[in-house]
Amino acid sequence: MKDITELQKYLESKDFSQLFILVDENTSKHCLPTLLEKVDILTDNQAILLEIPQGEENKNLSTVENLITSLQQSNADRNACLVCLGGGVICDLGGFTASIYKRSIERVNIPTTLLAMIDAAIGGKTAVDFGGVKNLVGTFDFNYETFLDTEFLDSLSKNQIMDGVAEILKTFLVSDENLTCEFIQAITNAKVSNTTIKNENDTTENSNTENEILIQAIRPFIIKCASIKEDVVHQDCKDKGIRRKLNFGHTLAHAIELFYNLSHGHSVAVGISYALDLSVKHCGFPQKKAVKIQSFIADNYAIPPFKDDMKSLIPLMQQDKKNSGSNINFVLLKDVGVVF
Repeated sequence: MKDITELQKYLESKDFSQLFILVDENTSKHCLPTLLEKVDILTDNQAILLEIPQGEENKNLSTVENLITSLQQSNADRNACLVCLGGGVICDLGGFTASIYKRSIERVNIPTTLLAMIDAAIGGKTAVDFGGVKNLVGTFDFNYETFLDTEFLDSLSKNQIMDGVAEILKTFLVSDENLTCEFIQAITNAKVSNTTIKNENDTTENSNTENEILIQAIRPFIIKCASIKEDVVHQDCKDKGIRRKLNFGHTLAHAIELFYNLSHGHSVAVGISYALDLSVKHCGFPQKKAVKIQSFIADNYAIPPFKDDMKSLIPLMQQDKKNSGSNINFVLLKDVGVVF
């Protein structure tokens, strides 16, 4: 992952035949002006804008077909570059489109959400949803670079920030106990500060200040989290071994996301809590540690009645890509950083 200040030099050095910028309605309005202001070549070379509707429901093959048609009509050749400016949907869908157009054109990921910065924009996984199953159709494609600009975090809502918090927590839980404890404490301290603010007059200014405090608490952990994922991906590009640990909490999370129509990060938080229950029961994970982490999750995320709906969730979990045959496979922990 590189800083956004390096993007201009990178694009100039590659001598791309054409530049395309993929956005949704939200990033077109809130993020594109900032990008164009910082990276002159995107304006000077008259990069072609490709805009799609916002939302997970548009992460499908129909949208991919429309994008391929636009690329073809613009005579994009194999030396073109697709700049993906957005969150997880843009990174996943744009990456998939770039990976299959003329057997892969290069792409640049510029994540605009916390969740994308530490997850979707890193690792080479691309995907779209199909047949009611999340990320069923996809590729591994490493023909990309990711550039980070944390200024985009300032435009996020608290819910969007907390989506990213769940993924950071997951990454630290499967990798490093010290980072896990430091991160939970940092978010807890920020929450205490926010409670003080809420006791004052409830104004838009106070709401913005709450987010600023939360973002400041998270910033030191972004590169640490991204570096852990990059290291894991480097060891296991195709998700055959150690990389699977990054799916901790996701077996149930993907089912919850579809069944309850919750955000991905919110669903991951719930999935982590349940995976800790299983880890205590089946792997001897220390119960005191589990309770502390689950209390943190319960304090920050609404927990749906998923145990009551398990009969409906099981068929969705059976579609999970980690499964073997008819068995539902879970990534569990023997301890923080010790994956089973």
